[in-house]
Amino acid sequence: MKNTFIAVLSFLFLFSFSSASAQVNNVKLAQTPGAFVIQDLTLSEGDYQFEIANMGVDHEVGFVLVPKGKYDQANHIKEAYVKAPAATNQSSMTNVVSLKAGEYEYFCPLNPTRKYSLTVKAPESIKLTQMPGKFTVESVVVKEGTYQFEIANDGVDHEVGFVLVPKGKYDQANHIKPAYVKAPVANGKSSMTSVVNLSAGEYEFFCPLNPTEKYPLTVSNEIKNVKLTQVPGKFETTSLSLKEGQYQFEIANEGVDHQVGFVLVPKGKYDAANHIKAAYVKAPVANGTSSMTNVVTLTKGEYEYFCPLNPTAKNSLTIE
Repeated sequence: MKNTFIAVLSFLFLFSFSSASAQVNNVKLAQTPGAFVIQDLTLSEGDYQFEIANMGVDHEVGFVLVPKGKYDQANHIKEAYVKAPAATNQSSMTNVVSLKAGEYEYFCPLNPTRKYSLTVKAPESIKLTQMPGKFTVESVVVKEGTYQFEIANDGVDHEVGFVLVPKGKYDQANHIKPAYVKAPVANGKSSMTSVVNLSAGEYEFFCPLNPTEKYPLTVSNEIKNVKLTQVPGKFETTSLSLKEGQYQFEIANEGVDHQVGFVLVPKGKYDAANHIKAAYVKAPVANGTSSMTNVVTLTKGEYEYFCPLNPTAKNSLTIE
């Protein structure tokens, strides 16, 4: 009976994989005589349609998008041509353009305009691991932005998946489709989702195939960054006082000839069980580089931070 249940769930979930469509973002760019109104853009990796509006140019206008510095027609990104020239006080859409991280430029040779920069940033990756009946993290806090989730299967003896929804909205119609994994995840494997644009709010994630409970994912637009630099045997900043809130710590290594890390604990509680896991750096920090922690939610109290790899003294952090 259990195998039949899993098989039915797998069929339903595989249908979800096949029907998940990429999220297409719309960007409106208006032209006035000799210029674009928006002059330079920064976007995240993903799929886009550009709406080109003609505001007062007394003839038709168009749109050209190219990799930075490559203006020859052979280098034009053809999907970014408008479907029809945009007449005065009219607009026209491009086709869907898939943009990878890099530097681009856009212009109109019919208006004509100068070249404007378009920077595309890679999405941040979040790895979430499943064991039988659960995810290994209890909650996730991130800032607004663009993400890809890597879903790993560690010991579940059948394929697993991933569902992300606005908090409390579990019906399939509310599933955030780009957050489906691209392929079901077998034991010992992992799979990526498509690119997901997350705005501030409360979300939940779960796996109906494992199955798991619902886990909270909070997207905040008020995450503060704190940079802490290590030199041999110590942190340059030996005490901190911050307000309650959400933080990411950037840990920099200046002159330590091996990798360093970061440990944050409630004051006096140094055992590994008391480490605030979200404050671990995402990757060990080599000399001359830096690494970010995950987002840490800090409430009023006394904390300490240190590096056992350097090693350093315990330094004080007060949250008011």
